[in-house]
Amino acid sequence: MKPFNPHEKSQRLRLFKPSRKPAGVFTLSIALCDASLTVLAFFLAVSPFVMQPGINVTLPASPFTGGARFGSMVLSITPGGWFYFDDERLDAARLPAALEAAASADPGAPLIIEADERVEHGTVILAWNAALEAGITEVSMATRISAIEEGLQ
Repeated sequence: MKPFNPHEKSQRLRLFKPSRKPAGVFTLSIALCDASLTVLAFFLAVSPFVMQPGINVTLPASPFTGGARFGSMVLSITPGGWFYFDDERLDAARLPAALEAAASADPGAPLIIEADERVEHGTVILAWNAALEAGITEVSMATRISAIEEGLQ
């Protein structure tokens, strides 16, 4: 009789040779694509929750709105009388030079003025006139849609 060998089964399994070999590059590329798509889905799901830097402007309500062209320049006016254009804080004295530089860089681009509803009318007209003097031919005012907001409240 043979003596008992507790390792006999594991020794036999070590001699086992699989009949199919894994497809190395293909399997690895599928796993890599799956991981990258998972990371992409995560970033797409989380991106709306990232705070965007900017200024708080409460736009006046209007039931009539029009669309803005892509690539429009945006001028924001705060209740304190500050102008924000091209990520730069400007006062009334520096605004015309900044608008002229932007108009010469992109001659056909329209300008959208986002003025807070508490901004004085004279400040908005000052910005409008500075835009026209700079050579910007298409100037629009940004508003929020009042009909939708009234339905949500």
